[in-house]
Amino acid sequence: MKRPLPPRGLGMSDSVSIGDDPYETHEQRVSRILTEPIPPPPTFPEELAQVTERVRKLVGKVARPHRSHRLHPLVARLLDEDQRRRQEREKASFPLLSHAPLFDTPADQRRLRLINAIFLAVQRSGATPWVRDREGRDIGVEVGHQKVPFTVAQIGQRRPPTPPNPGATRKSGRERLRLAIGSRESGSVGKSWEDSTDSRLEDRLTDIVVELLVSGEANYRAGAIAGHEWGLRLRAQIEAGERRKKEEQERREREHLEKLEKERVEHLLKEAENWRRAADLRAFVEIVRKESPPSPADAKEKLEQWATWVLALADRIDPIRSGRIPN
Repeated sequence: MKRPLPPRGLGMSDSVSIGDDPYETHEQRVSRILTEPIPPPPTFPEELAQVTERVRKLVGKVARPHRSHRLHPLVARLLDEDQRRRQEREKASFPLLSHAPLFDTPADQRRLRLINAIFLAVQRSGATPWVRDREGRDIGVEVGHQKVPFTVAQIGQRRPPTPPNPGATRKSGRERLRLAIGSRESGSVGKSWEDSTDSRLEDRLTDIVVELLVSGEANYRAGAIAGHEWGLRLRAQIEAGERRKKEEQERREREHLEKLEKERVEHLLKEAENWRRAADLRAFVEIVRKESPPSPADAKEKLEQWATWVLALADRIDPIRSGRIPN
């Protein structure tokens, strides 16, 4: 009895390619695309609303972040690097701007706690967090095969803040934060949440984690649909190109046949003209022979020599006697 396959994971593909030829030529690729059956549009057994409910059960409740919570390794690395900068600043006689810690303000510490709580929750649910910069701003989660970036920043802040100078007065930490799925750099901005008088981002962590995971699945579906549409457009373009190529080949063949026919007709007319010229030469010889006055034997011999030359020339010109045109 064949055991059924497990359900497709969030954001993961349900197809497997085996034996792709990296050295496939353009002609082979065109032939393969044209001979393969047109795949049906992708379908999904669950609506996204059903996926959301399933993910919500998977995630459960995400606890509000607390300083005592364990650190995700990526967040721990950011804090370790910050501690290293802090120690270098304390040792330096003339501290450089690059030695300034990046997470000393209450707002940045809160931002890291939010990121840490999200990273821990998504990892428990099977996704993989990532951080690509030292400030923890280029961040996201990999859901299946889909990368879902998100940002956590102060509202109204257009660029990362300059690290504070040593001894600078810290702000109160009540700056409003905004979390948005996607990034303007990638051209995709999704759902967002922000602090308000009624609630803080910490109160919406469960919704945020669920939305991040569902976004990975939504991105996969959008990519699958876009890939199918692109494949149809590519096939249509190739078919149109092949039709144009066939039409061009047929046009060239017609022009070649027309050229051959034209040359054949021109050759026929030329040979007909040659035949008439040969007939005229023979007739001319007969007239000369008949109308030439009586002459001495030597003059008559010269006339016959001339007639022989003319008749031989007529035979060479004549397409029938020369064998250029079959009898």
